[in-house]
Amino acid sequence: MTSSQTVYLAAVGVYIVFFLLFCRFFLWKHYADTRYWRRRPPLSLVALENLARSRGEEPPFISILVPARNEADVISRTIDHMAGLEYDPERFEIIVATDEKEVLARDARRKEVVTAAAALLDGMVGPRRVLGDPEEVVLSLLARFAVTDYIAGRREYRRLTLHMTQELGEPELLGPVGRHIVAVESLARVLASDHRPLPLSKLRRVTRLTGPYADRREADLVSAVHLALAVPVAVAFGLVAGHPRAQEAAQIVGRTGQAREEVTARVLTVMSGVIARSLAARLEAEGAAGALPLLLDQAYSLRFPTTQDVVEERIAAMASGRSGPRVRHVVVPHDFDGGYPGRCLGREVPSTKGRALNYALSHTDPRSTVYGFYDAESRPHSKVLLYVATRRLADDEPPAIFQGPVFQVRNFYRMGPFCKIAALYQAIAHDWYLPALFRRLPFVGGTNLFVERSLLERAGGFDPVSLTEDLEFGVRAFLKCGAWPEFLPYPSSEQTPPTLPAFFRQRLRWGSGHLQVMEKVSRAAAGFDRGTVRRMLRTLWWKGQFEWVLYQTATLVPPAVIFLYATGNVDPTVLPRAARLCLHSMSLLYPCFTFYAYFRYSPFIDLWDHRNLGAVRLASVFVQLLLLPLAAFTFPIPYTTALVLKQLGREPRGWVKTPRTAE
Repeated sequence: MTSSQTVYLAAVGVYIVFFLLFCRFFLWKHYADTRYWRRRPPLSLVALENLARSRGEEPPFISILVPARNEADVISRTIDHMAGLEYDPERFEIIVATDEKEVLARDARRKEVVTAAAALLDGMVGPRRVLGDPEEVVLSLLARFAVTDYIAGRREYRRLTLHMTQELGEPELLGPVGRHIVAVESLARVLASDHRPLPLSKLRRVTRLTGPYADRREADLVSAVHLALAVPVAVAFGLVAGHPRAQEAAQIVGRTGQAREEVTARVLTVMSGVIARSLAARLEAEGAAGALPLLLDQAYSLRFPTTQDVVEERIAAMASGRSGPRVRHVVVPHDFDGGYPGRCLGREVPSTKGRALNYALSHTDPRSTVYGFYDAESRPHSKVLLYVATRRLADDEPPAIFQGPVFQVRNFYRMGPFCKIAALYQAIAHDWYLPALFRRLPFVGGTNLFVERSLLERAGGFDPVSLTEDLEFGVRAFLKCGAWPEFLPYPSSEQTPPTLPAFFRQRLRWGSGHLQVMEKVSRAAAGFDRGTVRRMLRTLWWKGQFEWVLYQTATLVPPAVIFLYATGNVDPTVLPRAARLCLHSMSLLYPCFTFYAYFRYSPFIDLWDHRNLGAVRLASVFVQLLLLPLAAFTFPIPYTTALVLKQLGREPRGWVKTPRTAE
């Protein structure tokens, strides 16, 4: 046997080993299905109340904690979803913990931006092709004038809108006015700075953020209103700021894609020009009256809302509407030390998720016996509280920790190709592998998590400086209190970072946090049973460093074999042709499995994005999923990078926030 044949057989051996490792997914699926997914009990609020009555108790009071810093893009819909969970609204509460530093950061730039916006209107700043914060504040003020005039029923605005909606009606702009102002400003910004037509998908996405709509037709009508108002706002911006691309009404109308006929284009151009001149005149009048500084200051707040603004707006809307659970808003002081219960130090303290949670724990309802934890963009299963409460009542010794799966696919269509594939395989891992993992490791994921209140108090809350406060808590809860998590067979849908750099930073934090937990356990070994600590460290090493290096090495095998084959150093003829064809056919399982995962988790993908997905874009998604071999190489890189940085003493030490996709 030649050396080239030996190399080929070695590569085949490695391939078969990793193929068998891949096949473990199906064993894990069988275990998860038979142990958890197929054994979910029938649940209803009536059945829970009957069970509580038979035991002479009340359903447990549950506090849901949602840490949210810089989450203005997603927190409103999360609150709405949480408030709609199937449970007695008198027996649970929602606590949103925001960070004071978010408001301080926004207000620190207020004077500079507002002053620059005023200078822009005074002609003291030359026109720029790229719109910055001052320009956006001016656009926001003009959008406010336009939206309030439309709501007030001004005839010229209604006539313009009627032409844009193709005389299908004049929908009212319901819900918070500020959201419609932001939508109009966003569209006007695109029209004022981009020469390309405004895509219909972007128009619908901007409108969708303003509130729920009964059907597609209603949403499209509101989209048309937003676009109709954005046109004169963009034209008026050109008049008051001298922007080079926004001075001609006909040019702006052409970018909307709505003026398909010459007569319609002429009418829209004339009407938009008239309204734009009135908006510009109003701005000039407000300046002459000395009201402009205050108006620009208000426009700044509208253009750059904080999470606090959105949460308070949502709480006010819910208080005046239907009945539901109590939603509370707590703001973590900038100088809170992060401990549990903690104290204020008089100096700024770095923000972490664990720090925010510890502060929120001190503000929960005294009746609460169970804490639920969710991220700011979580959408848990509607029956999850019923399941936790039923187990609390029915079991003689209910688990102190429930950890459910998280399917991070909701923003699937707005991710890059590698992130799409990573999201699908992350969902598979939580769906099938997580129950098996619990047999060896007290893994806690930090979201879709429920913890007994007394356990959290005995454990001392969360570690405020840990990069992975969830894993650290799970390990500490076991070592200190003997608690072990149980799989919760009710998923929560969430997001995956949409870009590869953001994905890398998130996973690098996870890997570095894993190593940090091992280091902390080693330092604290003297306080626990040594045998238990050794087994825990061994498991953490096996599920951490060992698997990271193993899988990263495996990704290097295919390109190495391809290179050797291209240079004549691999001879596949050592195997019969039939055996080689069998090996090639085995490779088809991977893309087929990826497509299976796509269809399996498509119900958890944002329905709005799915409905607006055209045939061409759907085909591009399928093509992107075929990049699995390249994507698989990137999956372990953040973790092996964490290992290298740890050895160099340059591992990340600050908590990194995961970016969100606006919803």
